[in-house]
Amino acid sequence: MMLKTHLAIVTALLLHHLSLKVVASTANNSTLPNTISTGFSFLLVANNAIRRHDDGFLHLQPALPTNLQTQPPSSESNTFEPLQNSSSLVVSIGTGQGLRSYVLKVDTSVNMLPWIQCVPCIPHAPQHNDIFNFALSPTFHNIPGTSSYCVPPYGSFFSNQQCAIRITGPGGLLVTGFLEQDHLTKTDGTVIQPFVFGCSHSTRNFNSEGIFAGVISLGRSPLSLVMQVAARGVTQFSYCLIGGSKENRHSFLRFGSDIPHNPHYRTTRILPVLGAHESDYYLNLTGISLGGQKLEGIHPEMFARSSKDKKGGCVVDLGAPLTVVVQEVYNIIEESMWSHLQYLKLERVERPEFGLCFRATKAVIGSFKPLSLHFADEEAVLVLSPEKLFLMMHDKEGQIACLAMKSGNRTVIGAFQQVDTRFVYDVKDSKLSFASESCIRDTIEVD
Repeated sequence: MMLKTHLAIVTALLLHHLSLKVVASTANNSTLPNTISTGFSFLLVANNAIRRHDDGFLHLQPALPTNLQTQPPSSESNTFEPLQNSSSLVVSIGTGQGLRSYVLKVDTSVNMLPWIQCVPCIPHAPQHNDIFNFALSPTFHNIPGTSSYCVPPYGSFFSNQQCAIRITGPGGLLVTGFLEQDHLTKTDGTVIQPFVFGCSHSTRNFNSEGIFAGVISLGRSPLSLVMQVAARGVTQFSYCLIGGSKENRHSFLRFGSDIPHNPHYRTTRILPVLGAHESDYYLNLTGISLGGQKLEGIHPEMFARSSKDKKGGCVVDLGAPLTVVVQEVYNIIEESMWSHLQYLKLERVERPEFGLCFRATKAVIGSFKPLSLHFADEEAVLVLSPEKLFLMMHDKEGQIACLAMKSGNRTVIGAFQQVDTRFVYDVKDSKLSFASESCIRDTIEVD
């Protein structure tokens, strides 16, 4: 299912309204050009395992059977598409015969630079299109150990050698290769020159789903896509998620003047980093309310972050499907919701990956209340409607509603709770703004 969706999107990097000065670069040039851009956008692809139905809720889709001809998918299936990476980005790298488009997994869970698999890559993870062959791109350059880009955690044993990279991540991910540069391009011109990224020549334990060519992070690490763009004077980026859709529609990751205006933005401060390892945009979450009633027992200290073990704190994560809260907070939220609905004599249902699940009739759904996240700035309240709190699925006995939350080491506002809300990050002024929006209006249909 996901492969069919992504086959349609690997066309070209969608960028427009771009005004960018181009400067020549060499392998030893490590100074970013002083450029001014009015705005540009990348194609952003939502997780295809969910669909929004006419009831307004997101529904988890039945998994496709192995034999599609003899076992067509059924709404009564007891198995569902896995809840994996929530969003991916389409980028084009190289020039000339080396120009290729790639689908990259958006992952902000680790502090890393953008990386893709490059020829030769042994072993490599399966991906949709050919592995990047840098020999075909005339603008490709190695980055030597003498470059100012080549700083820890990257480096080389000898100054005249290439700058080596070693990236680790969840699930035993291990990527080794070299730091490189090329053009991040569109069909009619250069977007970022040079664009610095990692070329993986050995990729282990990377869940590519047979599609992704690598990973791109939107965090605050020095060589992330966002920071490379910010160094060129474009310091704001934005997205507005639609979740899955019956139509083959995809939204955008927008930069600069491409970001739509919204008069209803609420703004909260992005907290300063606590250490070099920290690339996330932490927010000061202070409390939670259900149906306008503050949940007792939840205190600001529960969202405090640690500079040592990356525990605690609150972030908004485009790559995480489900919202995560610390165990104490999760217990209070689940108990409060269950207590509120108890008079309906609900039947609880066990579902993997979820905590609170129950049979959902129209009467039950009509009793749901919104959950509000309160940030330190008085008017910065993110209201999560019931449609964003519960994920629906079906089995042979009917409809099931599951709370789209789980417990973890820190609070992460996941993609399901971000649907139909525009988020605007200002990395220069350290602000996050958000406002409700019908995100389907900022999409295109891809055949």
